[in-house]
Amino acid sequence: MPEQNRKNWRELCHEALEASNPDQLMEILQELNKALKREEQVRQDFRKAIHPNRSAGGMRC
Repeated sequence: MPEQNRKNWRELCHEALEASNPDQLMEILQELNKALKREEQVRQDFRKAIHPNRSAGGMRC
């Protein structure tokens, strides 16, 4: 799916509330899961860019 057409997790949550059948809900939830994973990856990448010398375990010197 092109980047411009992706819905954010808030939009997908709203759609899930409005879903009229289980198959539609499952499709929305799968898309929501992907959106949340993308969001988490962006946050991790941002943290790594801000603090490149910190270890992944969060240990500080």
